Amino acid sequence: MFEIVKSDLAGRIGRLYTNHGMVDTPAYVPVMHPVKQTIPGEKLKEMGFQMIITNAYITMKQYGDEAIRRGIHDIVGFDGPIMTDSGGYQVLEYGDLDISPSQMAEFEMGIMTDIPIPLDKPTGFGLPYDIASSYVDRTLQACHDTIQSAKDNGQLWVGPIQGGEHSSLVERSARSLAVYGFQIMALGSPVEFMESYEYYKLACMIAQVRRVLTPSIPLHLFGAGHPITIPLAISLGCDTFDSASYMLYAKEDRYITQDGTRKLSEMRVFPCNCDVCTGYTPAELMSIEKKERTDLLALHNLYAIKLEVDATRQAIYEGRLWEYTLKKARAHPRLFEAVRVLTESHDVLYPGTPRFKEKAIFLFDHTDQYRPEAVEFRRIVSDFRTKKDTLYILPEPKTKPAYLLKRYADIPDDAQVCIYNPYLGIIPLELSDMYPAAHHLDARMRHVPERYDTFGHSLKAFLENNKFARIHYDYGNAFLSYFLGDMKCTEHFTKI
Repeated sequence: MFEIVKSDLAGRIGRLYTNHGMVDTPAYVPVMHPVKQTIPGEKLKEMGFQMIITNAYITMKQYGDEAIRRGIHDIVGFDGPIMTDSGGYQVLEYGDLDISPSQMAEFEMGIMTDIPIPLDKPTGFGLPYDIASSYVDRTLQACHDTIQSAKDNGQLWVGPIQGGEHSSLVERSARSLAVYGFQIMALGSPVEFMESYEYYKLACMIAQVRRVLTPSIPLHLFGAGHPITIPLAISLGCDTFDSASYMLYAKEDRYITQDGTRKLSEMRVFPCNCDVCTGYTPAELMSIEKKERTDLLALHNLYAIKLEVDATRQAIYEGRLWEYTLKKARAHPRLFEAVRVLTESHDVLYPGTPRFKEKAIFLFDHTDQYRPEAVEFRRIVSDFRTKKDTLYILPEPKTKPAYLLKRYADIPDDAQVCIYNPYLGIIPLELSDMYPAAHHLDARMRHVPERYDTFGHSLKAFLENNKFARIHYDYGNAFLSYFLGDMKCTEHFTKI
């Protein structure tokens, strides 16, 4: 059902198999209205979108039994995989609907959607714990009843995870749905988090869910339709996203870019070379009739979203998802706050990060001490043991691996030689050819020792595990002196 081809951090290149074909992930899933298809399904496929999502509740209200006779693929005019939302968004916006979860499940099975979603009770954002908990209970009951009645017809039922900002509820929801046997999971109610710029809380929710789910279960993120959120969400383990943002923004004359949105009326140049942007200037597009302008803007917005998904996918292939995600996180200060979740989620990121990569890692600032490769290398060094009682700590040379330098031959054989790197910690010469000790490129800058707490922790552990009577280092090295200056067993040297 879901095959993982390649991974980096918690992001995965995958293949999702459905009754109507395979979907390459990560994937953006455009919302198609079941009645008003502004952009035809054929055009979406031509643009490279392999799957769409439509609303089963609106379909039921508009078509009734005709939808069951024709099937959802004929109704919306799309012959690829289709996901159906059962009305959760309408519940969030307008309150309970005039239909039961069991009736909706029967309808979704009847229209033969590939990936149906049970009728849930979204928690949204800002609800008190008790009310949010009751909504989670209602969703879990509906999901339990739905999965029990589901037919073995190849449909992939989605378990909608609710709980909002209440992490314990999110975890309970995810664990329960996994026990029920849902093949895909979806994190509900993120739209209100993104509209409030609560990216940190959203990132915490995603990481919490990914801790609970096995890697074989793909994770969908409802309502994530802007390029700035996509790299972070993929890095934390989301595989698919849906949103109507491309059309909603277009109706307001808003133009999606890779780092935000712009009002069309305020633009002078299009920073894009899609068909729309090469055919019009901003002034020309602003001057045409509203409906045509909206449709053209919607097309551009789709191109912009797909470009970001494809760029993030390429970063996974190259093993540069960490670098790419941090670069994109600087698009907005509130988004950059969510980087903290990456630095605190080694347990989520490390399993999917390759032990060895074809390319060297880039190290820019103190944030990079928390990337999985650096954390794992420090763990390996923590297991290093030597019986030598003298330690030399030397600056990292340009030559890699460091043991190739002939000048180290002047150091006595009974002394342990280590080089150091602010991001990777202490590097015994014997381990200097390991990845990434010999496969990294640092920004040439002054490192403020107070910002490199992992270096202090790893140095302390290394010294505790190896009983050195003497430690030699350059007294003039401010970085090392910060960590070693007060130690009684140290001896100073100028240079070797």
